[in-house]
Amino acid sequence: MRQTPRRADPRASPRRVAAALGALALGLGGLAAPTIAASPSEGPDWVRSWGAALMAAESFDDYPGLARVFHDVTLRQSIVTTVPGRQVRVWLSNEFGSRSLVVGRARVARSRGGPSIDVTTDRELRFGGRTSVSIPAGVALVSDPVELETTPGSVLSISLYLPQSTEGSLATVHEEGWRTGFVSSAGDSAAAASLPVDAELHSYFFLRGVDVDAADAVAVVAMGDSITDGTGSTSGADRTWPNDLARRLDGVRPGRFAMINLGIGGNRVLHPLTGPSALQRADRDLFAVPGVRFVIIFEGINDIGDAEWLARPEEDISAEDLTGALRQLIDRAHEHGMVVLGGTLTPTGGCQDRGFNSPISEAKRIAVNMWIRNGRAFDAVLDFDRAIRDPADPSRMKPGYDSGDHLHPNDAGYQAMADAIDVSVFLNPSHSHTTGR
Repeated sequence: MRQTPRRADPRASPRRVAAALGALALGLGGLAAPTIAASPSEGPDWVRSWGAALMAAESFDDYPGLARVFHDVTLRQSIVTTVPGRQVRVWLSNEFGSRSLVVGRARVARSRGGPSIDVTTDRELRFGGRTSVSIPAGVALVSDPVELETTPGSVLSISLYLPQSTEGSLATVHEEGWRTGFVSSAGDSAAAASLPVDAELHSYFFLRGVDVDAADAVAVVAMGDSITDGTGSTSGADRTWPNDLARRLDGVRPGRFAMINLGIGGNRVLHPLTGPSALQRADRDLFAVPGVRFVIIFEGINDIGDAEWLARPEEDISAEDLTGALRQLIDRAHEHGMVVLGGTLTPTGGCQDRGFNSPISEAKRIAVNMWIRNGRAFDAVLDFDRAIRDPADPSRMKPGYDSGDHLHPNDAGYQAMADAIDVSVFLNPSHSHTTGR
């Protein structure tokens, strides 16, 4: 099924889009935190190469590890870059904090696995020329650029020494780190070849993104919930559907596409729950991402299921409520010159969470998917539902793709979702498609 092509503004080149988004970040209101640029970016074509969707630690009452206090310790956290570059800059975030976050020293280096780094690649991060910085509450701050060559799949370790106690201020986090991070014993160990480990981290703390200077690359942002974040996939193996799609894109156009996973487990489009809702976080997570050209919106199943599951009738929504909110995101992204792709909602039949496995919820899911496929709002449709549903019972996931909870796919299911995407959508975005099986 084809849709009428929506042609992107020819003036919205990746460089123009990046410049416009950088300016936009300074003027956003609401939940978009103020941004302090450490130094003007004259020349480099910055593209986000890795990013995380952030929230306040209090969003996760069942995860006490997210509310932990850091004092006179070093955090070493690893990320994976998705496009090549010769310079990097790192974004640190205190956007959900209630008082300033003091970073005594910050460094970036290639990882050698675990808590170890390649010291020959170790670079000190400065902020307006300073080696230490105080990040005010509600603010994200970007480092000065450093020379460091990256390739798709490069694992970088970012080390942050936190000399002052973070007690009394909410941490700014991404709950599912998928890669193990580390907390040192007392002291500044940011430059240590192997961090003296006191504890492990399984979430990202205070890291918003890593940009690279990549003039020929564009960013693809995947905005979603736990099925985008990767629940059900093998931890640390990069087996989410955005990871799988990134490998496919790199195979056909090496170094061209940066894939940014901005999924949040439990996230919703309309109402906040785990983190700000998609409507609330769009300014930061879509419109202020350097170099973004494509947006994949695959979210809404929690809007449908959560009201009953959490016994919050005031948050019950209709299919029309959800499609109207999706239309808001689509229209705003188009105003920023972005190509917007929509993913159909995948099956939840058999899920034990009340609200996700009821005739009413299934009717809403079917109605939303019908609008996504036929509503001509998205520039292209990624039919994830068709890719992994059981032909014998379309309300359920195919057994071989089910992680076991009848809601989240396993590695094979995520691969099937990525394989169902026609990558020509990204190579020739002026021609829109419905893709899937």
